[in-house]
Amino acid sequence: MASVTTFSRLEPDPLRPDVTDGATAPVHDPLWLLARQWQVGEFAGHDGGTPVLARWRGEAARPTRFVAGPVPPGTRTQAPRFDAMAAPLETLVERAGTPLPETTESAEGLRLAVDTGRLFLRVLAQQTTSRDYGPDVVRAFAVPEPTPDVLAGLDPATAAYARLHAGRSVDGRRLRGELRGRDLLRLGVEVAQADRAELRAAGADWLRLVTALFADADPVATSWQPTRFEHTASISTRRPAEPGSELTLTAHRYDSDTLDWYELDANGDVNLGTTATEVGRPVTRTVMPAPVTAPGLPARRFWELEDGRLNLAALQPAETDLGQVLLIETLSGYGNDWFVIGVELPVGHVVSSTSLVVTDTFGTRTLLRPHGDHRLNTPSRWGLFQHSSPSSDGSEGVGLTNLLYLAPRLAQPVVGPVVEQVVLARDEQANLGWAVEQSRESPLQVGVELSSARPPDPPGDPDVAPDYHLAQAPPPHWIPLLPVRVEGTEQVALARGSVLDVSGGRHVVSSVTRLLGGGPDGALLIPEEEVPSGGLVVQRTYQSARWVDGSLHVWAAHRTRVSTGLPPSGVRYDYLVD
Repeated sequence: MASVTTFSRLEPDPLRPDVTDGATAPVHDPLWLLARQWQVGEFAGHDGGTPVLARWRGEAARPTRFVAGPVPPGTRTQAPRFDAMAAPLETLVERAGTPLPETTESAEGLRLAVDTGRLFLRVLAQQTTSRDYGPDVVRAFAVPEPTPDVLAGLDPATAAYARLHAGRSVDGRRLRGELRGRDLLRLGVEVAQADRAELRAAGADWLRLVTALFADADPVATSWQPTRFEHTASISTRRPAEPGSELTLTAHRYDSDTLDWYELDANGDVNLGTTATEVGRPVTRTVMPAPVTAPGLPARRFWELEDGRLNLAALQPAETDLGQVLLIETLSGYGNDWFVIGVELPVGHVVSSTSLVVTDTFGTRTLLRPHGDHRLNTPSRWGLFQHSSPSSDGSEGVGLTNLLYLAPRLAQPVVGPVVEQVVLARDEQANLGWAVEQSRESPLQVGVELSSARPPDPPGDPDVAPDYHLAQAPPPHWIPLLPVRVEGTEQVALARGSVLDVSGGRHVVSSVTRLLGGGPDGALLIPEEEVPSGGLVVQRTYQSARWVDGSLHVWAAHRTRVSTGLPPSGVRYDYLVD
């Protein structure tokens, strides 16, 4: 008789819609887990603690001295004081000259004169006077009628503007010239005794407003270097750790749009005269460390899926590619060992770290000293994100560790249109350089395009013999730059040259922009290395920004960028024209 063998099997049903129990992964006997940790010796580990608290101590010193322009090595001077938070650092360094003339011999500053004249009438209207003195001010200080010589040198828009406002609008230039020497305007009419104080107050208020319109540079000491087309400025302070010595930071070659800490180098060759009362203060912060996260790092939670955008297993570095090998090893092996702390620092201060005390989950405190501390007895010749310390001969020196200047910089200023533009380029065919003025700032403070195109040659007559020309003159507003030897040195510079005319004579091309100094006698000696092979574009713009205290700052700034090149100049010699 055959037998039948049967089996009984318990099979779980994984198709339940509720996954709460599985996702929570409950532990019904936590003591059992602790016993297993004790058995394998996890409690004896010395590195098992997780940072939960960090106390950072540092020093912060606000710069108190400022010098615009280059400072020769070995200089010891008493630089003027400045408030590092009164204005953005870009405004302090970039500000260029703004035309605010006090005479009417030319149309210079015409639009600003009309605008400030309207401002005076508004200020005067707010005063309590016995009658309206506005018409008297217009008659006494009206925009003068432009002379034919002045009109001949103006562009059409400026000439029309000058004729429109002549005799109708108040000229702020004349007002400024009048109020510079006296406190009461001479209106040519009888002013009531009770109104004199109101007129004086209106003049003082207006003069204060006009003076504060632009963040203007010192005409003698400006940070803009016209021969190198870049800014140079220095600031200094005293650190609490070294109260007897001065720390000077210098922006040697600032030519970008944002002035941040990496534009400043430590300059130990100069002293700007800080005193012992200008030493900084200690700073303490207590924060909670946070683990460093990045794609590819191990997940920290039990049910967390790792980032699928980075597959470390798919990386196949070459045997000599140590960079990828170190990256993979760091991410996969030590990526979850790093923590970061966020420290709020005072803006406009030079900050350095003193110590960092980290407390872990077991209450253990660990003292960490900053990189480069002399008590560590370790060399600090290599580092990242630190201020360089170049030597006086321009060679790269040892960087300063444990130092950060949190510059009071702008996030995004409002940049106006380009009012002046000059292109510097090399002409390999003619074996010289060119400074091409493409636009200049008009008296209306707008850019006026300068014609730099050569007029086409007239059609030739086949029955007439060709004309011989000694030289072909360059297009208008093309200033030749000839290589010359700088006196007393072996350096080569590009200097303003002369141009041959049709009669065989020579004449110097006058520059009309502020970027090149203006006029035929303006200093124009450009170091050869400042003109790259691809060319250089120099621009002048007006910018404005609102600062942290609500104040408005407006300034003229100069910018440089790489050029895309110029068309051929067309200069040639000894040729025939049909």
